[in-house]
Amino acid sequence: MDITFKALHKNIMEWMAGPVGSVVIHVALILAAVLLISTTVREKTTEIEVKMVEVDDKQLDDLMEDLKPPEDLPEMVDTVTPPDVDIDMDVPQEPQDFTPSPVMDTVAELNIASDAISPIVLKGLTAGQMTQRSGEGRAASIGAYGGQWGQAAEAAVLRALRWLKNNQNEDGSWSTEAKGSGKRAALTSLGILTFLAHGETPASAEYGETVTRAIRYVVACQDDKGHFYPDKEKGSDASAYVQAICVYAISEAYSMTRIPSLKSVMENGTAIIVGGIQPSGGYDYQWKQDGRIDVSLGAWCCQAMKSAYIAGCQNPKLHDAMEKALEAFKRNQAEGGHFKYSNAKTSPAYANMTAAAVLCFQLLGHGGEKAVQEGLRALKDEKCVWENPQNWPMYGWYYISQAKFHQGGQAWASWNNQFAPQFIKNQRRSDDPKIDGSWVSAGLNIPGNGGDREDWGTAPPVYATTLAALTLTVYYRFLPTYKPIETEKIDQTSSTDVEIEIL
Repeated sequence: MDITFKALHKNIMEWMAGPVGSVVIHVALILAAVLLISTTVREKTTEIEVKMVEVDDKQLDDLMEDLKPPEDLPEMVDTVTPPDVDIDMDVPQEPQDFTPSPVMDTVAELNIASDAISPIVLKGLTAGQMTQRSGEGRAASIGAYGGQWGQAAEAAVLRALRWLKNNQNEDGSWSTEAKGSGKRAALTSLGILTFLAHGETPASAEYGETVTRAIRYVVACQDDKGHFYPDKEKGSDASAYVQAICVYAISEAYSMTRIPSLKSVMENGTAIIVGGIQPSGGYDYQWKQDGRIDVSLGAWCCQAMKSAYIAGCQNPKLHDAMEKALEAFKRNQAEGGHFKYSNAKTSPAYANMTAAAVLCFQLLGHGGEKAVQEGLRALKDEKCVWENPQNWPMYGWYYISQAKFHQGGQAWASWNNQFAPQFIKNQRRSDDPKIDGSWVSAGLNIPGNGGDREDWGTAPPVYATTLAALTLTVYYRFLPTYKPIETEKIDQTSSTDVEIEIL
C-alpha cells in the first residue's frame, strides 16, 4: 500500500515538473526580455551625437533674412500731444505797466529729481527735470508761466529752430568762424542747447538730422585729452569759454538721449573744467591759477558742471568744484548786491554778471542764500528795451530772464511783460530763409560800440539767435526754483505708495 502511494506521488511530481519548469523558464525569459528592452531604450534616449557643421555665408544670409521683421509694421502713434502753436501768429498787444515789483523775501532752493543715474527705478515719481521740454509738459509750462506771451514766444522759438535748420553748415556746425576753430564749436554747442531746450533730440521727426549732425561736429572737435579747441587756441582767452559751453551741450545731449558714446566725451570734457578750478575757487582765462576770479567764465563752467552732474558724471571732484565756484562768486559781490566781473579792485559791477552769479546759485541748489537775495534786489529795476540796451544785451537778458524766472512771483510776471514782447517783436521776418526767424543783437543800437561787442558769429547771427531763443524757452527749459513742493501724509495703505523695482 505504502509502496503503491509513494510510487503514485513520485509519478505525479515527475508529471508536474515538466509544465511547471516550462512556466518558470518562460517567465524568466519574459522578465529578461523586458529588462533588456528597458535598458536598451534608456541607453538610446541618453545618447547625444554632436556633429560640427560649418555654415557658409549664403546660408547665414538666408537665416538673417528669415529673422527680419515684416515690412508692414504697425504705425507708432505719439501719445504726447505737442502744443498747438501757429508759427506765423501775431504778437499780442503789449501791456503798458512795466513797473518792477519788490523782491521776494524768501527764495526756495532748486532740487532736481534726477541728479544721478541709478539702477533703481522709482515708479510713481515725477521724472527728471527735462520732461517738461516737450509735448504736454511744454504746453503746461507755457500755460503756467508764459502769461499772455507764452504762445507768441513759442512761435518765435519755432521760427528760430527753422532758421537754424535752414542755415546749418554742411559739416553740421553753425557760424562763419574758421572750420575747426574753438569759437565755431562753441557756437554750434549753443545751437545744440537751443534744440535740446525745446525737447528736440536726434530722435525728433523734423530736427533729428540737424541735431545729430551738430552733435557729431562738436564731438569731433574734442581731442584725446578732452579739450574742445585746437592746439593753436589753447592759449587764447576764449579757450576756457569754449570748453565750458561745449561740455554744457554734450552733457545735456547725453542726459536727454543716453547715447553711450557721449558719456566718455562728457567725462573727459568735464575733467578739464574740474581740474581748472583754482585752489580757493573760481576760474580764470586759460585755466590760470593766479587768483583772478572771472564771474562770466565761472558762470558757464557752473552751468556745464551742473549739466554733467545731472547726467550722472562720475568725476569724484565734481561736486566740490561746484561748491568752490560759488564761494568764489561771493568774493566778487560788491556793496549793494551787484556782482563784479572780476575780483580786481577796479572791476565794475554789472547787472549781467549779477544775474549770471545768481542763476548759478539757483541752479546749484543755493537759491535761498543771502548773496542771492541781495543780488535779486539789485536786479529789481532792470529793463529790457531793445532801442536802449545795456552792454552785451543778449548775454545779460539771457541770464536776467532765468534768474527772475526762478525768483518767481510778481518779480517774474513784471519781467516777463518786459522782455518777451521785446524779443518777439525784434525777431527778423522775411521771405528769405537766411534771415527769417533770426535775431541780430540789440547791442547794435549802442552808439560808438563798434557793433555790439557780441562778436561770436554776427554773420550769420548765430550768437544772438541762439541766446534769444534760449531766453524764450525759459518757461519750460528748467523747473522753477520757487515752485512749492506739495506734501501729503502717506501711510502703508495709501494708493500713492511708491513702487521700487530693482533691476
